[in-house]
Amino acid sequence: MNRKKFLAFGGSLFAAYHTDKLKANPLPHSSIIDLSTADWDLLSLQFPVKSELTFLNNGTMGITPYPIIKALNDSYLSVAENAAYPHHDNVLEKKLASVVGADYNELCMTKNVSEGINHICWGLKLKKGDEILMTTHEHLGGCAPWLHRAKLDGLIIKTFPLGKTAEETIENFKKAVTKKTKVMAVPHIPCTIGQVLPVKELCELCRERGIISSIDGAHPLGMIQFNLHDIGCDYYAGCFHKWLLGPIGNGWVYIRKDLLSTTKITHVAAYSLNEFNMSAQPPMLSDPINEASRYSYGTFNGPALVGCEAALIFYTSIGPQKIENRVKELSRLLQDKVKDIQPTNGVKIEMLTPEEDRSRGAQVGFKISSSKKDKTSGGFVNYARSKKIILRHVPENGIDCVRVSTHYYNSVEDIDLCVKTLREYLYES
Repeated sequence: MNRKKFLAFGGSLFAAYHTDKLKANPLPHSSIIDLSTADWDLLSLQFPVKSELTFLNNGTMGITPYPIIKALNDSYLSVAENAAYPHHDNVLEKKLASVVGADYNELCMTKNVSEGINHICWGLKLKKGDEILMTTHEHLGGCAPWLHRAKLDGLIIKTFPLGKTAEETIENFKKAVTKKTKVMAVPHIPCTIGQVLPVKELCELCRERGIISSIDGAHPLGMIQFNLHDIGCDYYAGCFHKWLLGPIGNGWVYIRKDLLSTTKITHVAAYSLNEFNMSAQPPMLSDPINEASRYSYGTFNGPALVGCEAALIFYTSIGPQKIENRVKELSRLLQDKVKDIQPTNGVKIEMLTPEEDRSRGAQVGFKISSSKKDKTSGGFVNYARSKKIILRHVPENGIDCVRVSTHYYNSVEDIDLCVKTLREYLYES
């Protein structure tokens, strides 16, 4: 799929798909969307979310745009029409590698971030008493494999709190490390309050101490730019369906090249090794291939990988820096407007997402509390949903906050509506 054909999706899709949003804002059938102009209003028409919804929960799931849906559907149709088994030739790995700063053979496709973290967790040589250092802001998919293995193998899980600045977070990490710390397993951007962690500095500290670094990267791809070789982590697990806006149920894992031979493989099948022979005596199974794709096995969803490739093309065609600037601008605007609210009658809003620029991404977390206990974070999220505004309540780990995610298909008007609804909840409801 070349760039010219991909951009031409913009014209054909308006005839193939019809939503109330497109009907209200029709474009000529012959229109070709020039993604490089980053016309945010025009680009927002590429997303099929219903017009009555204000979607501010991209941290859970991105809205997949029409071009990616079309690429996905076309691939499924091609498989059926041609009775052809999907072919996988590392095109996706190579394209992803160019975006995340890795070698393509250090990348493996997975179902999701959780699967990638399981590959990492169960692939490490650890013994009873070894410590795993994590944060107090973990997602279940990021911490469950470590917690489960700790229970089975007698490992020790220790946590450290996030700071209000990157430097404070680094200092908290230093205080928590001991001679028994063998692994640091932390999120690049926690799902809770959207704080961007100083992962490069943390990984450098790990290298100095002989600690393995494993990063939960569910959120950065498609939101902020990053380079895995520059970060210097040992392992990194990401996905396509959040900020990159790809098809749901597709992820990837990075395994540093020199760690392939020492990272245990717990599952193998077709594509993870080269040959087998059940007629031999004894039956023969070859060694796994010498690439990260050895951790992917069996029948894969070929059309979904085509959709992921289309998502990368869509992202790079618009421009990663433009997208990063846009999502951060909207997030900063929301944070400033929420901070300006002056609640009364014992109601308090606590901003949890740092205001430091390097620690901010495209998610804002804030906590609502009141002396009467009649205004809560969860209460506001439910109230907003009654107004067709989709947010996320974060009850995990006692954080109990409202999380608002802003992507480039959102608008200033969406931000204003969210803040207006928050004021209504606090003052009028």
